[in-house]
Amino acid sequence: MKAKTLIIISLLLLAAGLLSALELNLKTPSHYEITQRGNVILEPGAPTLPYYGVRVLIPFGHNVQSVMATLSNPQPVSRNIDLPMARQQQPISMPAPDTTAPNPLIWEKSEFWPAQDYVYLGTQFQRGYQVAIINIYPYKYNPQTRELKVYEDINLQIQHSHNDELSRYQANMLRKDAAAITELCEYIINPEVVDSYLHSSRGRDYLPQSHLTRDNDPHKMIIVTHEDAMDWFADYAQWRTSQGVSTAVFSMQDIYATYNGEDNAAKLRAFIQDVYLSWADSSDPLEYVILGGDDELVPERGAYGKVWQTIDNRMPTDIYFSNLDGNWNANGNNIYGEPSDNVDMLPEVHIGRFPAETQAEFDNIFRKTRHYVENQTFSNNISVMFGENLNWNPVTWGGDYKDDVAQYIPDGYQLITSYERDNTYDGTIVWNAINDGANVMNHMGHANETFLMGQGNNTIRRLNNTEYGFLYTQGCYPAAFDQRTSGDGECIGETIVFVDGGVFAFIGNTRYGWYMPGSIDGASQFYDREYFIGLFETPNRELGKALTYSRVQNLNAALAHDVMRWCYYEVVLFGDPSIQAKLPDESLPYLSLENYEITDEDGDNDGSLNPGEALRIYPRIRNHEDWASAYDVEISLTSLPDGIEQISPSLFISHLPAGGVSDEDAYISFQLPVTLPFGIYEIELYVDAIHPVTQLSVGARRFTVQFEITLIDNRFPWDCQVGTRSAPIVYDFDGDGSLDIMYLDVYGDAYILSKEGEQTGGFELDEEQNIMRSFAMGDINGDGIPELVFTSRTGKVYATALDGTPVFEYGIGSSFLFTPVLADIDGDGVNEIIAHSLDKKLYALKGDGSLVDGFPVTFGASLPSEMAAADIDGDGSMEIILGTQSGELHVIKGDGQNLTGFPVNLQRSITGAPLVLENNRIAVGAGPYMVLVDTNGEILFETETGTATQTGAVPADLTRDGNSEMVFTTMEGKLFAIDQEGNILPGFPVITGAIFNTPPLIADLDGDIYLEILLQSYMNSVYAYNHDGSMVGGFPFCSDFNGNTPSTLVDLDNDGILRLVSGYSTGILVVNLRRPVTIKMPWITYRGGLLRQGSYSSTGYVSSPDETIIPVQDALGQNYPNPFNPSTTISFSLSQAGPAKLAIYNLKGQLVRTLVDGRLDSGNHSAVWDGRDSQGSSVSSGMYLYRLITAQGNHTQKMMLLK
Repeated sequence: MKAKTLIIISLLLLAAGLLSALELNLKTPSHYEITQRGNVILEPGAPTLPYYGVRVLIPFGHNVQSVMATLSNPQPVSRNIDLPMARQQQPISMPAPDTTAPNPLIWEKSEFWPAQDYVYLGTQFQRGYQVAIINIYPYKYNPQTRELKVYEDINLQIQHSHNDELSRYQANMLRKDAAAITELCEYIINPEVVDSYLHSSRGRDYLPQSHLTRDNDPHKMIIVTHEDAMDWFADYAQWRTSQGVSTAVFSMQDIYATYNGEDNAAKLRAFIQDVYLSWADSSDPLEYVILGGDDELVPERGAYGKVWQTIDNRMPTDIYFSNLDGNWNANGNNIYGEPSDNVDMLPEVHIGRFPAETQAEFDNIFRKTRHYVENQTFSNNISVMFGENLNWNPVTWGGDYKDDVAQYIPDGYQLITSYERDNTYDGTIVWNAINDGANVMNHMGHANETFLMGQGNNTIRRLNNTEYGFLYTQGCYPAAFDQRTSGDGECIGETIVFVDGGVFAFIGNTRYGWYMPGSIDGASQFYDREYFIGLFETPNRELGKALTYSRVQNLNAALAHDVMRWCYYEVVLFGDPSIQAKLPDESLPYLSLENYEITDEDGDNDGSLNPGEALRIYPRIRNHEDWASAYDVEISLTSLPDGIEQISPSLFISHLPAGGVSDEDAYISFQLPVTLPFGIYEIELYVDAIHPVTQLSVGARRFTVQFEITLIDNRFPWDCQVGTRSAPIVYDFDGDGSLDIMYLDVYGDAYILSKEGEQTGGFELDEEQNIMRSFAMGDINGDGIPELVFTSRTGKVYATALDGTPVFEYGIGSSFLFTPVLADIDGDGVNEIIAHSLDKKLYALKGDGSLVDGFPVTFGASLPSEMAAADIDGDGSMEIILGTQSGELHVIKGDGQNLTGFPVNLQRSITGAPLVLENNRIAVGAGPYMVLVDTNGEILFETETGTATQTGAVPADLTRDGNSEMVFTTMEGKLFAIDQEGNILPGFPVITGAIFNTPPLIADLDGDIYLEILLQSYMNSVYAYNHDGSMVGGFPFCSDFNGNTPSTLVDLDNDGILRLVSGYSTGILVVNLRRPVTIKMPWITYRGGLLRQGSYSSTGYVSSPDETIIPVQDALGQNYPNPFNPSTTISFSLSQAGPAKLAIYNLKGQLVRTLVDGRLDSGNHSAVWDGRDSQGSSVSSGMYLYRLITAQGNHTQKMMLLK
């Protein structure tokens, strides 16, 4: 009845000449044209059928009275086609199995659908222009016959009548400038009607509503912000004005005090309306608005959204401040933006928000935006697409969504895709892509308020990029800047804009993004697609204009589908809407670090990078193909850690063509300080070039270069994948004059390695063994050639020659758990083999494997620790020292009897291996005490240590008083040093924070005459302590090779440099201590020597009057310190007495000074060079050579003097 009445009234008005008719004859776009732009019906359960959304400009001052669309000329499209079903849209961050069912009212009927031909969705206003919105359905589908047809001709008739009040309203809102008309004509189908607006006789009668608009000249852009932030924006506004976008800044507090409204957001909208209306007909009409702050500084408006069962009454939407017609709360219920609220959907201005609070945050946005505008840099040409998995049932890929958008990215961009679909996506890849610099970035995947693309706010804050682009994401909630959602924190979209790095602009959703499972017809996708179409295929290159374009192109869908209306509201721009996206620049090169090598050829050239060395980095810089040539390329080092200095000039390349790579021989030198701690270091390689047109930087790229300052010898580790519990033995096993390393695995297989870390020999025992401790080496048959002795849990004692040839095998019915000891217990000058077993017995064997008379000796308790051997009573035969679990300390003579005064009952289990000092006193760990026992069995002291000793003590004269102190660690990781009066030395105990299952080694590591303590933890980390308990500079050296065995400190390469050789769980590790061999090295292997006697005298240390261990060959050590200033010590060793010369030369080979020239004794020597020549004058900084010349030959090393 109402329709008939409307038709009758319309006819009467038309007959009376009061009603006008607008008739349009249209051709239906092709199926491809419509679906390519995503104009499809989104009704869940219905076919995804295309429709034709039209926008018709209504003549100036006229109201629409009726709309009618007539379809004609039906044509078949296909007679055998299966159209996909539209699925229920899902929030991107809440994927679930799709349960959408076909609508039986459609799919089970043999009828063409939809039955309706069109839907009139009302009119919208933009800048005074009235537009009718109509959806036309020329495509019809019969799901039973699978026929698709199209009505190719459309006749559209709109009846309209003049309205004077409307004319007045439109005249005041009207913008007649070219920019407004251009934007209008992009989406209407009848641009010829624009003339009715341009030539209307109705004049404006609008007057500014306040002094804020009366007293200010028109500007293209306004910024509204808190009064405290006004000054912060002054420079930015001036800069935008200088760029052709005249800009004024206004205070929110002035706005609140001047305009009326139900709340602050309404007052702000009233102000923007006043500004727009006041300047609409000026030469500078308002085009852009920046909301200068997050919702704590500039209010937000929450609007109503509903998708299926998801409802949000306060979805933040900034278009409340840009869409200036209509009433967003027409029903007065304070729920804004409901379909019944007369919501204006077309924007008058382009809007963006700077979501910051502090001056520092605003300054970052200003700086990044200016950099983007003012620089033509490599990132201009880079676009990155990120796509995640959206659903597994059905499988839905974000990469498919992004491929759809990527077709609108201009060919001049270097398009990079990072898709989970293609296994090229993860959080690290995303972080690097942003940090490397990109202009255009687009993302489809999961997100929330504080998470996006695998990043959280903390990882975003760590970005340090200096090239800034913009990012568009369809993810859920990343732009939820309202306090009711993000609380006192900031959403990730805000963070990525206001931090130092990140992006200069961000486009994203304040609430859920929406996708369609199994399809790319997601609601958010339509806006994403149209954004980039607007940006790159229309004149709308400004970020804000492209966002307006995206909305307007989806207006028909937003008025027809709730999910599209939701997305229309929620997309916001964090950034300046007037900034243009930059197009690719064909003059730009793209420089990257292809590879690099760091060498120590200016140091000791051993392949390991150590403190104090001068290093070279050889960077290979590539200029990528398909880019332009690079000119005036500079390569330098930046972000050097404290103490590291670049010591050679930066590299310069005048021309590097596309596809070219820099010279492989070009390098930059840098110097490491001597005190540089060990670990992995990062420096930045700075690469830049000059733009051939602008003569400015093409954008510096910074590449992180890593290198490890380590003590691990570059030839090791060596690994055999079979475990060990034994200390490796270092010895010249093949007689070639070079030291070798023997590794013994738990099964009794021996591996012989050269000092180069290569296996050169080895052998297997006849039967598989179970060896849990170290083995011993020494002469057991008097022929002067050492043998190897092993004990096993299998109850066997084995002796072999060095090549594995069996010497004897002795077996019992009980396990051997500890290290055998070789000692002459009967005074015949030949070592016996001593071992104790799990059955509480002590065995002594001759070199042929027969038992020594008086053995085995049986004890009343188990024997829980290693043994020692020494001539306690001075009778020329050694005694065996061992302790029991019941606390008895025994000293057993060669006949199996205890020495007079023994056993001594210490009342506690003896778990700390006994140590025999230089005066034959016995130090032993008994429970939580270190006990010293005299040669007659008298207990001299018991010093409490808190917990039990871990392995036993070693001797070290730390105080240089001629008497050894006892140095050991406890089970809780404390390092003790106790003198022979029972006093704990000052500076001890040291709480190391580590656990040690092997005993210390003792040596003078720095040539200062004091001994240092060397420890290796269970994880093979090396700790070095001075005599006073302080840490030696540069230590600890941390390692992660677990399963430490006892170590040996040795000049492995005979080069005067100490290395620490140890086993780890399945191999050999060599640590290059970079410390010279010195005169004093009293305890350098397990139990003091390979005989494993655990006594001061067994080391051979006191047998040399000059306290020197005679080297196998002449050796010249690395000077220490190096680099140096003003002086350095050079250590060298002579294998035999004779003439020796040590001299300094410059790099030209010219003699600088002779330090030593004369006859020297065999042993270790050192000389100090004070940096002066033979005339006593100071020499300049630089590299010098020092050379040792002896009868055996010449040895040369490098050193560096730095002043």
